[in-house]
Amino acid sequence: MLGPRVVLLVVAVVVLASGCGGSTVASVPELESAVVLARDRTDYVLARITRAESEGDFLERMDEAADAIDDAARDLDRIGVSKDRESEVGDLVESLHQLAFDVQATADQIREPGFGDLLTGTRGLSFESWSKVNLALAVLRKEGIEVAPLERH
Repeated sequence: MLGPRVVLLVVAVVVLASGCGGSTVASVPELESAVVLARDRTDYVLARITRAESEGDFLERMDEAADAIDDAARDLDRIGVSKDRESEVGDLVESLHQLAFDVQATADQIREPGFGDLLTGTRGLSFESWSKVNLALAVLRKEGIEVAPLERH
């Protein structure tokens, strides 16, 4: 079950998305809010994975994280973006989709017979797509969008 913070974030996305409508281009503050929201949603669900208390809980949280990250990417992709920011936002959306895929694929592989021991002695998971999300966020920061990088969890 998702916590109240995630529910609040989802409500904020719905409100933001409804205000951006069709082909309207988001203002810089609106774009910044959307980028920060996508980043915060992603960071929140990645942090939740690390607080799992069992392997089953861990895998369930990975499934939930993959879905939430993919949803964050889709929501961000719906925001009208000016031509001069299209590439940078597109890179972030693509990186978030890839991170969601990687998290889900890892959970699926751990479930496969013979791969359950992947978690034994593991101190953390690392995804190249996590680094690409942070690279996309860094580019947006250079462009004046105030957004923090994803944390290490």
